[in-house]
Amino acid sequence: MRLSPPLSQPPGIAAAVAWLPPRRHPIADAMAEGRVDEQMAARLGYRSLCESDDRAAPEMAVLAAQKALAEAGWSGEDLGLVAHSWLYHQGHDFWSPPHYVASGIGAHNALPVGVQQTSNGCVAAIEVAVTRLVADPSVDRCLVTTADRFCAPGFDKWCSDFDVAYGDGATALLLDRAGGPYSLLSVASVSAPEFEVLHRGDDPFSLAPHTHSSMVDVRRTKKAFRSTGGIPRFGSALDAAVRKAVLQAITESGLTPGDRRVRYLTLPRIGSEPLAKFFRPPLDDLGLRHTEVIDLGRDTGHLGAGDSIANLADLHAGNLLAPGEVALLLNTGNGFTWSCISVRRE
Repeated sequence: MRLSPPLSQPPGIAAAVAWLPPRRHPIADAMAEGRVDEQMAARLGYRSLCESDDRAAPEMAVLAAQKALAEAGWSGEDLGLVAHSWLYHQGHDFWSPPHYVASGIGAHNALPVGVQQTSNGCVAAIEVAVTRLVADPSVDRCLVTTADRFCAPGFDKWCSDFDVAYGDGATALLLDRAGGPYSLLSVASVSAPEFEVLHRGDDPFSLAPHTHSSMVDVRRTKKAFRSTGGIPRFGSALDAAVRKAVLQAITESGLTPGDRRVRYLTLPRIGSEPLAKFFRPPLDDLGLRHTEVIDLGRDTGHLGAGDSIANLADLHAGNLLAPGEVALLLNTGNGFTWSCISVRRE
C-alpha cells in the first residue's frame, strides 16, 4: 500500500506509545515454578514478560491512548476514527472493546472499529485507519490501539505455545493527515491463508470457547500440523513472504535495500529460535548493508496485536532515528500474514 496519492502527502504519525504494566515475570521464576525447562528457555530467549496484576486489556488501551494524546497535544474529540485490535479475551463476552476505548478518552465524534487479525492486528488496524483518511475527507486524525492480557484461567503466558511467550500491555498510534514527527511511507502485507491450520489443527469446530481445552493450547494444534510434514512448506512460504513484504515496503518508500537511510529493521517479539531460524535468513539475503536488525522484545514478551507499534515507540523513546532516516517494522500474525511498515523521521 503506497501512502501518498490520493493523499497530498504521506500520513503523519503524531505519536506512538506503549503502556506496559510495571510488573515483570522473570524467566528464572518460570523455570523455578516448573513451567519452562532449560531447552524451552533457550528456544524462547526472553528474560521476562510483562504481567498485569489488575488492569484488563481495554483499560490498558485507554491508558496508552491517553498517553499518546497527551504527547501529541490532542484531545479525544479531535479523532474521527478509533481502531482497536486485540488477540485474546478483552474481559467481557458479546461486547465491543473499541467503543469502550473511544468512550474512555472522550472520542465522542469518532467511529469505533474493532480489528482482529491476530498478532498482525496493529498493522491491519493502521491499514483501516489510512483507508478512512483516503476515503473520507472529513476525517483528519485517527487513533489505533492494541491491548492484551494473557492470564489464567484461560491462558498460560509461558506454556500455551512453543514459539512465543506472551506479555501484557497496550499500544497507541496517532495518524494525522497534516503530517507529524514521523511519516508513514508504506504498509506492505503478504498472506498465505492455507496455513490457518497451524492454529486449528485437527480440532472440529466448537460451539463455545474453551471446548477443546480449558486453556488456550497452541501446542496441540501445532503438533497436529507438524504430523502432516508441513513445516518445510510453511518455512518456504514464510521466507518468501518476509522477502516480498520488506522489499515492497522499501520500494514503495522510494528507496533501495542498500540505501543508508534505511537505518533500522525491528523484528516481531516472538521467540529467539524462530526469529533466528525463519526471519533472519531472508533478511540477511536482502542486501540491507546499512540497516541494523534489532530485537526489542526480550524483556516484554510478545505483546499480542501490538508488537510493531511498541517497536516504533521504543525507537522514538531512544531517539534512535535521525531526520530523514527510515525504520522498517516487520510483523507477523497467524493465519498467516507477514507485514512490513516503513516509517520516516521528519
